Amino acid sequence: MKEHNLIYLSVSIILIALVDSVGALLGFWSIEGAERNQILVCESLILFALLLNSWLIYRKTNANTQFPAHKQIAFLSFSSLFLCLLGDITNFNLPETFYRYESVIKHDYLADSIYFFLPGYTLLLLAGIRAIELKSKDKRFIRYPVIAGCVVGMISMVMMHLPNTGWFITISTGIYAMLIGVVGFIGLAFILSCGGLKASKGELLVGSGFILAAVADAIIGNFWIYGHQGEGFYPQVRYINWVVYITSQCMVIHLPHLLVINSKYSHDKKQQDYNPMA
Repeated sequence: MKEHNLIYLSVSIILIALVDSVGALLGFWSIEGAERNQILVCESLILFALLLNSWLIYRKTNANTQFPAHKQIAFLSFSSLFLCLLGDITNFNLPETFYRYESVIKHDYLADSIYFFLPGYTLLLLAGIRAIELKSKDKRFIRYPVIAGCVVGMISMVMMHLPNTGWFITISTGIYAMLIGVVGFIGLAFILSCGGLKASKGELLVGSGFILAAVADAIIGNFWIYGHQGEGFYPQVRYINWVVYITSQCMVIHLPHLLVINSKYSHDKKQQDYNPMA
């Protein structure tokens, strides 16, 4: 598949997710209504298209590079998305059960999805760190985001946490809040390692994808899990989170593809500099 087709597929997925969310927010359909099964089928197809695009990017990366680091990042990126999609399925709450662990958090099934999102975003974090290492030898681009992300995640957890929340929900969401905070700051560090505002459009979009991933989970924590005294601002917050999350994933899956393109461009430029007659 040609490079621009992979981008078009991501844009199409984002637009479909946007229609899905906006339509629900405007009341044309609802996840709590009779259309629930149809919406879940539609969203499952969106996730499948996203996974397919990531797989195509993984294959194209391996076919167009000889650098082990690029192949490693492609594997980490695809594996990350695969695990996260399992978390998405958990968040669908197919059995429609609530208050499973305690009487404070209604949508506590979201904590179960952390079993998939935690390793999934850990792999994405490793892919981002590896990409930064290819751009810069300055360890500050990694050290400071990790510290900042953990601190912001802890502060966010303290601010949204509700009294009498059980230990399982508290510990799992607390650890996850720090991880996703680091993911967001790694996205910013990636952009800075690429030159900041001088970074290419692709680098800005991929880095922004990491940041949007943190925003999506901040929405879940503050408004879906702990919001409204534990009842959550549901289903409206679900619709908003859906389009932000899908957009973030559509951006970050292009990381390995972007690195291959940049590497090829850098190589061609060096060849031109070496041979002025080229």
